[in-house]
Formats: sequence, C-alpha cells, structure tokens
Amino acid sequence: MRIKCAAIRFNGKIYEGESHFKIGSRMVKDGICNKFPGGDDQGFVTECGMYVRREPALIIAIKAGQVEAGKTFQPNKLFSEDLRRV
Repeated sequence: MRIKCAAIRFNGKIYEGESHFKIGSRMVKDGICNKFPGGDDQGFVTECGMYVRREPALIIAIKAGQVEAGKTFQPNKLFSEDLRRV
C-alpha cells in the first residue's frame, strides 16, 4: 500500500490534491467552507482509496519507501511536503 495524495475530509466528503494548503485554499475559494480545515480533517488517501490521518499515513509511507524514517518534518506525522522532498 502507498500514499496517493494529500486529502482533507470535510462534512463526510474527501477532497484530494497535491498539498493540504492547495486543497484547503481551493475549498475556501469555492465556498465549501468559511475557514481552512485543520486538525484531524487533514490526512491522506492511499492508492486503495482509503482516507488515513497523518499518523498512520507516515507508517504507510515509510513502509512503502516514500519517505525515510527520521527525515520528516515531524517524527510522528506525515505532511504533504514530506512526500515532495523525495
């Protein structure tokens, strides 16, 4: 299993994109939400289409060789920037 892309979960719908910043900015611009979604609403989508939060996403990305353990912005959470650094 691999991480496909960044995602934000809002009102039961998953919005996908290259980065959380781009997704959230688009959501605000399109009137989907009034403010940038944060916290547990930010995660990732796997190649299987499953939404996962930042913590399990990091484990998946490490196992898939998409990022190297200890070389991410935070030691226990995946950020979309981590995937682009490879």
